[in-house]
Amino acid sequence: MPEVLVEDVRGVTAAAGTTKARIERAALTLFCARGVDAVTTREIAGASGVSEGALYRHYPSKESLAETMFFSIHKRLADEIRIAAKAGGGFDAQARAIVSAYVRVADEDWTLFSYHLLTTHRFLPFTDASARQSNHNPVTLVEGVIADAMKRGEIQKGDAALKAAMALGVVLQTALHKIYDRVQGNLAAQEAALADAVIAVLKA
Repeated sequence: MPEVLVEDVRGVTAAAGTTKARIERAALTLFCARGVDAVTTREIAGASGVSEGALYRHYPSKESLAETMFFSIHKRLADEIRIAAKAGGGFDAQARAIVSAYVRVADEDWTLFSYHLLTTHRFLPFTDASARQSNHNPVTLVEGVIADAMKRGEIQKGDAALKAAMALGVVLQTALHKIYDRVQGNLAAQEAALADAVIAVLKA
């Protein structure tokens, strides 16, 4: 069972060092290592140094814990993209700011970012459509930035959803390869190359 290190005991929704933070960090570590379905609440409780009863006082189920952590980082990414979208200097500056936001969030807490990437298929396809289209959805916000750039004539017209999928793929597939140990080091080292590739894809 992966060990939860003391310096890593920071929460996702909870203040660092609290029991809830230990539970969240233990769950993240285990979920990333083995997947949500393969991990039990007993294992999460043991890794966080609490009883199962204490775990259930914070979360009614493993699925509730997994979902809460996913949508917490999902909203964080959306908030960062919303700020990045306001970057001045035209579309290129916006694209670079959005890539920078993804890279910064990833490098700040790689375990949490990895969890979000690895479990997107678990949560988003079955989320209510209104939530998928909300301003808490990073993909929806990226699509909006692209649609606005097309209206301004900065990039060629086309399907904003398809363009967003291709652009985000540049960043997220690279992150996935880091999970697979095919890309090494912090994503910040690749930020300029990633941003150049995103802009090239969108202006192709």
